Amino acid sequence: MGTVFTIVSRAPIARRLGLLALWTASVAALGSCGDDGKSNTTSGSGASGTAAPTLRAVKLQLNWVAEPEFGGFFAAQQRGLFESEGIKLELVQGGPDVPAPQLVASGKVDLAVIAGTQAIEINEQGGQLVALYAVYQSNPMGVMVHASSPYNTLMELWESDTTLSIAEGLADYKWLTAKFPGGKRTIVPYSSNLAQFAAQPNLASQCFVPSEPIALELQGIKTRVFSMSEAGFDPYNCVVVTTRSYFDANRDLCRRFVRAAAGGWRAYLNDPAPTNQVMAKLNPAMSVEAMALGAKAQRSLIETEETKRIGLGGMRYARWEEMGSQLLELGLIKKKPDATTLFEWDTESGSAR
Repeated sequence: MGTVFTIVSRAPIARRLGLLALWTASVAALGSCGDDGKSNTTSGSGASGTAAPTLRAVKLQLNWVAEPEFGGFFAAQQRGLFESEGIKLELVQGGPDVPAPQLVASGKVDLAVIAGTQAIEINEQGGQLVALYAVYQSNPMGVMVHASSPYNTLMELWESDTTLSIAEGLADYKWLTAKFPGGKRTIVPYSSNLAQFAAQPNLASQCFVPSEPIALELQGIKTRVFSMSEAGFDPYNCVVVTTRSYFDANRDLCRRFVRAAAGGWRAYLNDPAPTNQVMAKLNPAMSVEAMALGAKAQRSLIETEETKRIGLGGMRYARWEEMGSQLLELGLIKKKPDATTLFEWDTESGSAR
């Protein structure tokens, strides 16, 4: 079957304002255990008249355009891994005006990539999202300053009188402000215009670690980046979610999706070049060179000592507990959720908690 890509928006490289997993301790061990239903299937006949395998149509809504943060999904598509699992996957690109969390919560798409914090907030509002796969094991959000900046830590920066371009509604911003309450920062609206940052040596800005700093570097502008995780705010990000009802009706399908996704991410981590060529055609705003550097920069955020043990995309109960506690502390939710309802894993492994 042919690869299906849909361009929704080609926004600039700068990040959207908002950036959950069937646990994959042993991808090969994930087996069949459910009825996928009989709707949304495709079939055909081969040249010999033999019926081709039936593929289940699944739509995955991305929350941004084709960039390295989605590289493993495109690699799995490119290599036919989803088809080998009986899935005809449609990858739908997003952009700054594409409400991926709402699209999946309302059932308009089967799966979507969103932030783990968004899943928790939406569920408190009545949604029933469940996480299947987490690309980023460490928070890819950060704050960048010019290399000439005198600040060497997030605390120094936050407790200074610097000018900061950031979306004040970000959970990351609220966490830092609560963590470091001193200083006389001047906040200006976040802009996706990198030229603004480049022209103001004293300006600090929110950033997506594998993206804006690299784009600036290729323009000859050196930056220093502070990861939000340095301040103890380290939620899962770039997380594939679906609704609880979809998962309950399609458990085996979700397992097969996770298996293909994990295989795609393994392939992309091993050799991102072929997939970067595909993504660069879909997103001309980001060069192949920038994608190569982005893939390198994000590797430590994706493959960790934890994932080497439990598998790419896997998540842990304690991390979801912590995320809920932090959002409650910040006043972004009114009641701490039951972490066991937020994500799925291979219950036979017995070690997800």
